[in-house]
Amino acid sequence: MRVYKMIVSAGVLLLATPSFAQNESPDFLFGAPRGSVTIRGGFRTASTNSDVYDFMTDTLTIEPSDFHSPLFGFDVAIAIHPRLDAIFGMDYSKASIESEYRDFVEDDDTPITQMTEFSRFPLTASLKLYLGPRGRSISRFAFIPSKVRPYIGGGGGIMRYKLLQSGDFVDFNDLSIFTGQFTSSGWGGTFHAFGGAEIRLAPKYYLSIEGRYVWGQAALSGDFVGFDPIDLSGFQTTAGLQISF
Repeated sequence: MRVYKMIVSAGVLLLATPSFAQNESPDFLFGAPRGSVTIRGGFRTASTNSDVYDFMTDTLTIEPSDFHSPLFGFDVAIAIHPRLDAIFGMDYSKASIESEYRDFVEDDDTPITQMTEFSRFPLTASLKLYLGPRGRSISRFAFIPSKVRPYIGGGGGIMRYKLLQSGDFVDFNDLSIFTGQFTSSGWGGTFHAFGGAEIRLAPKYYLSIEGRYVWGQAALSGDFVGFDPIDLSGFQTTAGLQISF
């Protein structure tokens, strides 16, 4: 009876996946995936809705869009339900902006220049809900992943930021020019919502495309005393390679 069941199961696999029988390249997995790792890259915007951004864009030749930046990160997902994953992720982005004063110049009419750097490093935990089946089982031994898997989700976390300005500056008390550096860094709480889709490249490999909005803020410290908390919110789009295990 055991041998009979094994023969029947093998026959089901061969009938369901003719490419495997012919090309020795199966289009199925030996069971539903237990999780995945995704390596992703993309672009993150900054909403810039706080007074420290206003001060810099009013005083220096900086535009709000200059704080947008590319990002790189990865996620680890664990399947906790046929359509639900718990995800732990991190990424990093940094904007580097060259600028000068809008209304002041050096004594020889040359620009008063500086460099502004703004980096963000979030650590997040999320729940991702698939809007349809991830695939279908055709026996105890074979699982065929879906070609396209749309999803939505949300979560929260913490984000470390660093704001650094270095170069030449104007002392507004006596209008003298000095060389200096101003910095602030810290952590702030965040929460986010996202949606996207995974497109199958091979049974274990998917192209993941996602849009996400993050809300958050953090206190300014160090040389930026007197400003309201810095806005860490923004929209991001990413694409990456997901590998199931």
